[in-house]
Amino acid sequence: MVKKEYCFSCDKDVRIETKEKINTYTIHGREVKVKEKVGYCTKCHEEIIETNLNDNLRNCYDEYLKLYNLSFDKFKEIRESLNLSQELFSKVLGWSKKTVIRYEKAQSLPQQEYLYIYQRINKNKQEFINILNERKQSLNKQEYYKILDRIKVEINPKTINVFLYMLKDNPKTITQIMKNFFALDFFCYQKTGKPLTSLNYAHGTYGPIIDKQAAIINLLTKQGILEMIVKENDNIVFEVKKMYDINLFSKEEIEIMNTVKNKLRNKSAKKLTEWSHKFKGWLDTKQGEKISYKYAKYLDLDNNW
Repeated sequence: MVKKEYCFSCDKDVRIETKEKINTYTIHGREVKVKEKVGYCTKCHEEIIETNLNDNLRNCYDEYLKLYNLSFDKFKEIRESLNLSQELFSKVLGWSKKTVIRYEKAQSLPQQEYLYIYQRINKNKQEFINILNERKQSLNKQEYYKILDRIKVEINPKTINVFLYMLKDNPKTITQIMKNFFALDFFCYQKTGKPLTSLNYAHGTYGPIIDKQAAIINLLTKQGILEMIVKENDNIVFEVKKMYDINLFSKEEIEIMNTVKNKLRNKSAKKLTEWSHKFKGWLDTKQGEKISYKYAKYLDLDNNW
């Protein structure tokens, strides 16, 4: 069957011939070039607006999404890589479930701010965890831990072994763990130019804390790295039963861990909090703000007690 389309110039259905053409479109302020198959009238040779306009529009959107290293298929892949349903995924991001469905079915093109979020998550799963913790108050406790459990937060083996080494025969409360690890990484950065663990630290009410501490402590507890013990005075401490792998550390790193472990061993949570409140990195930042390792030079394990 000969393919026919309506030609506005000829005002009738005409036979068409198809040619490839590169068209330029502007979407959300950005230009995209799309190679399309365009129909032309065989009589007047004018371009025909074909009935497959939706296909051309989809191709245009696909090219636009490539500017962000994304695609409609990628939206679903990103969500499924987190092992989350459309409902839970949308709850964390503060979107409606219908919005996520439309994006995954190519029924709607995300606004630029949403594309940036997909882009962040696609590059690094930790970004989704950051968003989860930023929006923690909008979720109930059951939902929060259900999501954490599903997305399988990862901590590198060396960091896990630092926990095993620092808490071996040295049980600590949450506050003490926060201050010991803060001191360890900033002291290590001071001596070697890099932290010992993969952790970051933020300004907390009681001094520097491990950034995203709830997610990390919860994961380590579920993995059996940390064991929670309730003491007679109702204080909760964490201890370890597993043995660390000493081969993961250099001689200098072992010396650094021993130095921090010994200097802070008998310091109470209250004493550690008071000491950490004098640290310039804590004083210069606001609640929830990350503390840069540039402040490592101000860490003093011997004074300000």
